[in-house]
Formats: sequence, structure tokens, C-alpha cells
Amino acid sequence: MENGLSDEVLKAVFPLLDGKDLVFCMLVCRQWREIAKDDYFWKCICARKWPSICKQPPSDANYLKLYLTFSKPRTPQHLPVPKLTFEDLVFYIDMWLDGSLIFSQAVSGCILRGGLQNTPCGIPDVLVAHLTAPDCILMMEVEPKLEITMGPSITVSVLAHRKDTKKMACVINKSTFDYIDSNAARALAYEYLRFSPRYPFISDIRAWMSLLFLYKGTNVIEVFGIELDFCDAARSETEILWLLDMLDWK
Repeated sequence: MENGLSDEVLKAVFPLLDGKDLVFCMLVCRQWREIAKDDYFWKCICARKWPSICKQPPSDANYLKLYLTFSKPRTPQHLPVPKLTFEDLVFYIDMWLDGSLIFSQAVSGCILRGGLQNTPCGIPDVLVAHLTAPDCILMMEVEPKLEITMGPSITVSVLAHRKDTKKMACVINKSTFDYIDSNAARALAYEYLRFSPRYPFISDIRAWMSLLFLYKGTNVIEVFGIELDFCDAARSETEILWLLDMLDWK
């Protein structure tokens, strides 16, 4: 008895502890560790944490191992370096106003990754906060700026080409800017991404195209920038490149 407490006392107390405290008890001394390793105490803890596991336990149940394996807090998983780079990508962006082409440009991935170089004065605080966020932002200036009358339908298509494999993917296919976020001075269109059959369980992820604008009159806006983003599905540069890599490239 190394610490003055008998084995009987410890065996009476240990079943009352939670798993975290019992783990600490195993670090006190050899006597406590040898007693605390008894799977009966861990069965008591697991019965409180997962009651059903004790009603019909597996024949090879090891409750200490069960607790230590599934009670650990999840550690963030860091993605490996993606094979795809923005240098490999070219985006073909076309926009129509009531069927008439108003914007058509091939944009390198590096240009989109570079973001806005000149932010106009007078943009809303919400948009300022978005532009200064730590997320990876794919954005470019529209030059010359587009002056558009509100009301007519504006549609957008985005194709992507990757130089490393010489393949194309559809990002957005003739989607309409049918949502106006007046607080952030953005018009938004979206399309659900099409992924390679190699990733059958990935779905319902949208690509968003935004027109960034300033009001120039009651029904007139001046578009100074466009943005491509994937919301919560991919925020960092690595996440965006992995997401794009999984598209259905043809």
C-alpha cells in the first residue's frame, strides 16, 4: 500500500468516477494503475456513456479500449497538398443580359486568386468585412465596369480548364442572378457542382457567382467585380483546390 489507501477503498471509489478522472488515477502510482486497469470500472463508465453497449456487449468487448478510443476529442485533419494549383486553371466566364452577351472573358486561376486590386469607395461595411476575411477569395475586377438596369434577367456560365490534364469541367451552367443581397451589394447565382463518379458520396455542394456592385440610381447598378466561391464547403486555398480537383473533368 504505497499511499495509505487500501485496495478495497480504491475499488469502492473508482466505479463512481468519470472516465477522465479514472485516467488521471492511473497516473498516480503503480497500485492505482493496476487497480484502475480492471475492465469492470471501465464497464461502469461505458454503461453511463453508452448504455446500449452493455445490454448486449460484443463477445470481445474491452471497455478500457472502447473508452480510450472513442472519448478522445477529434483532432483537426489537415489536407495533404493538392495536386491541382491555380496556375493550372483557366476559368471561362460569360454573362448575358436578357440573352445579349455583356461579359466574356478567360481568366487564369492566378488572377482570380489575386483578388481585387482596387476597392472602390462607398461599398457597404458587410462587403468590406468579407473582402478582409482570412478565407481564400476568388475575385477579379470588372474593367470597364458594367452599368446594368435592374429588372432584366442576368445569367452566367462558368467553364474551367486545367492545363495539367487538358480537361474541362462545368462549374456553372446558365444560372440566373435571382438573389440580391442589398446589405452587401451583391447579386448571386449558383449551380450544384458535378463531381467525378469516383466520389459518389459527395453532393449538394454549390458554386456561387457574385456580382459586386454600387448603386448608381434607383434601378441602376455598376458592377465593379465578380467573385466565385463555395461557401462553407471550401474556404481555404487547399480546400478549394481539392474541391475543384474532384469535379467531373472531361
